Amino acid sequence: MASANGEPAVVDLTDPPPNDAPDAVDPLSSLGALAASLDCYDDDVPAFLNGLLAPHLPQALPSGQLAPDLAPIDRQLGELLTRLSLLSQDTSGALEQSIHDISRNVPRLTYDLQFMRESAVSLQSSLHLVQDRVARQAAPAESDSDEAKTHRALERLGHLDKLKTRMESARDILAEAESWSTLEGEITSLIAEKRWTKAGQRLAEAAKSLRVFQSAEGEYESKRSLLVSLQNELETALSAALKDAIARVDTKECASFHDVFRMMDRGSEFQTYYFAARRAPISKAWAEAELSDADSPSEDGLPFTVFLPRFYATVLSTLNAEKSQIAAIFPAESTANVLGAFFQAALDDLSPSMQFRLSAVSEHHGPQALPEIIRAFKATEEFGHSVQGLMDKLSGLDRRISNVSGSLSPAGPASPAASTARLRREPSLSSPSFASPHTRHVSVSHRFSRTFSFAPEVSSPTGWEGSLYEPFHDLQVSYPAMEKKYLGYLLANDPPLNGEISEENPARTLTSRATTLFALAEDAVARCLALTHGYGALGLLEALAGTVAEFLSDNKGIIEAARGAARRGAGHDTLDLEGLDYSPQDWGAFQLGLHVLEACRDVRDRLSAFERKLHAALLGIASTLALTPADGLTFQRTDTTLGAITLLQQSTLNSAELHALVSGLSSDSYPLPAAREALSSFTRAAQVFLQGIILRPLQSHLDAYPSLSVWAQPEKPTRRGELAIPSFSLSPTDTILRVSEGLLNLLRVFEVYAADDALAFSIETLPFVDVDSLRELLAPKEEERELERGSERERTPSGVGSGQASPIPASTTAITSKAAATEPALTPEAVLSTWVSSLALSLLSHLTRTTLPAIRSLTAPGAAQLASDLAYLSNAVRALDVEWEDLERWREAAESKDEGEWRRKSDGKGAWIAVGRLRGWAV
Repeated sequence: MASANGEPAVVDLTDPPPNDAPDAVDPLSSLGALAASLDCYDDDVPAFLNGLLAPHLPQALPSGQLAPDLAPIDRQLGELLTRLSLLSQDTSGALEQSIHDISRNVPRLTYDLQFMRESAVSLQSSLHLVQDRVARQAAPAESDSDEAKTHRALERLGHLDKLKTRMESARDILAEAESWSTLEGEITSLIAEKRWTKAGQRLAEAAKSLRVFQSAEGEYESKRSLLVSLQNELETALSAALKDAIARVDTKECASFHDVFRMMDRGSEFQTYYFAARRAPISKAWAEAELSDADSPSEDGLPFTVFLPRFYATVLSTLNAEKSQIAAIFPAESTANVLGAFFQAALDDLSPSMQFRLSAVSEHHGPQALPEIIRAFKATEEFGHSVQGLMDKLSGLDRRISNVSGSLSPAGPASPAASTARLRREPSLSSPSFASPHTRHVSVSHRFSRTFSFAPEVSSPTGWEGSLYEPFHDLQVSYPAMEKKYLGYLLANDPPLNGEISEENPARTLTSRATTLFALAEDAVARCLALTHGYGALGLLEALAGTVAEFLSDNKGIIEAARGAARRGAGHDTLDLEGLDYSPQDWGAFQLGLHVLEACRDVRDRLSAFERKLHAALLGIASTLALTPADGLTFQRTDTTLGAITLLQQSTLNSAELHALVSGLSSDSYPLPAAREALSSFTRAAQVFLQGIILRPLQSHLDAYPSLSVWAQPEKPTRRGELAIPSFSLSPTDTILRVSEGLLNLLRVFEVYAADDALAFSIETLPFVDVDSLRELLAPKEEERELERGSERERTPSGVGSGQASPIPASTTAITSKAAATEPALTPEAVLSTWVSSLALSLLSHLTRTTLPAIRSLTAPGAAQLASDLAYLSNAVRALDVEWEDLERWREAAESKDEGEWRRKSDGKGAWIAVGRLRGWAV
């Protein structure tokens, strides 16, 4: 400590601490003790420190002695400082928490006080009411007013009336419950006396009173079991009489039996008995059929497609007969539903199933099964349309109303004996079991297809429609594969497509076969519409494209046949082109090649005409793809029913790709691009055949060119004193002279045929043709195009003059008009120039890629001769407006005088490397 003048303060260790200072607890033992000690000294901090440090200070020393060691005092001060710092932090934290709690709880005090005030007021009001009521009850009756007496009397009467009503209800229920003791005997007696209606009424009353025992679980179950047992007993007794009444066609008795079953809440069981008896003739006719191409085929049996319409006629006759019977037995408002359920039960009961027989027919006919399946399906659709008309008549409607609820269960009025909780019928050994008429066996592919199909808004087919059309579902989904197999079979076995090739004119065979092919393709479109109503369009396009491609691939032998016919002299030509290296057989082959190109053009025209028909068919299915449940009210097609199309909507055929195909159709689109590509490939082969005939003499000259001796001619040595004679340009070899003359003579050859339309056909597929330049030549001027469009609009009629609606959509008419319009064509001069250029480039390609690399070596004179030949040939082809870069590279490389010049100019690839190897300058 320090005094005021700066001298060390003398601490009197004898001074006692304040009275309230703690002396029993060490202040430094904890933060709490330190805080308590500090509180005892109030604001006298020096006194606090003196008292705390007194035990650690040494005794006062006389003057002149050395100061004692103060290290313990320093350590004590450091420890005290640390503890005071911690105490300060804890105090600060506690203060902040207190402030936070106060700021959070103080605003709720007003709400709590208000709630206490309102509760007190409410309690006060309740106490006043209780006190008033006690006071009124304690007061003598004479003091009540007339109004209060009247009120109490009315309350008393209301209480008594309620008590009376409840007691009467309890009496009735107890009476009903008491009747359970005699229920079994009464029912047994009534069954023995064949009083079926009375027994049904008694069981209905018992079912109604069963709810009395619901509070007693054991009693309820025993009564319920007894009721079900008695119902089973009555049903068993009724079944024999019911079967006899059905056999006798006693509609009145059957109707009374139906009422009894409804009293027991077993109307569906009555339908089961009735349907099982009445559908027996249908099941028998189906099971006993002798077929030649289905399950257990018989040689004397009928084809399935012949038997099926006869069977459907039998079923329709049965339905017409049942129409009046069902109307007399079942409620009038449910006649159509019950008849539909009967029809569905008859279809589901067929053994073997329809699907099994269709699969057997498909396996029996193999790749030819598709027409048989389609005939069966069309017979089924016609039959379904007749049944739908019958249902509409029963419903009293002029048009079909689509039932989107799925199942066709009878919708008769509720039985008066029907209990709130429907009793589940327990199995009985005495009761015959029949399959439910609403049970259908749905194929696996159908169940999954409903999940993955592109059908954002489709309805469900009615029960009988599902049973009628679902057997065809798997076959419809497999249509693309079936169509591909059938077309492949026709392609391999149809006589017109596999006949002998004409020896005189093979191209005529191609034209004839193409006619047959596209007739078959039109039949395929009809098959797609018949079996899938257009939903199999994607598979149809794939099958057609593959068939056309396979057809063209199989008929490439026609080109070889044309070559063989030319060798036999089948072709003829009356031209006299003197000086050309062509034989009469060559000209005959060229004529036959032109005929093949004409046949290719005919195939293209037939393909375009077929694509227009296919385009119209695809546009026609757009309305079918867009059907929704709301369209059932306006569905009036006579070739099918809405249920058949609904099942197709739920199949995997109804895909997003199909909708994109139909919605993306335009007037200039080609539905069969793969077929057009195959035709281009076939046409290119025919053009190469023609070019081969023209280039054969020229290529034969080049065959011996690599083996000329001039390439190995040694360089003439220079003699001493000999004068240097200037060298002149060398003359080209005879081979190059003949080749160059042959190329120039091509103009004479094609001047005769330039006007032939066959040469102009598919000219863009010629080898080495610049398609972009050709497209510019083919594109008509914009003014001419506008004039053509205007003339087409003037020629297009606004309507059909006969008064009938046009069967072809407007967009299809536009396509036909576009195809009929005059297409822009090349002039004969352009055709001549294009063919000659293609031929020249083909020959030069053969020269630089086959002939020149076959030279074994080059000497300096040989290289000079090669450069001279190539320069001469280059000038000749330039006269034809043709340039070939590889030819120029070979010439420049051959002109190199020495290795140094060659290395300076070489680009390190192609012709330069080849010449360097021939000269020995490169490895």
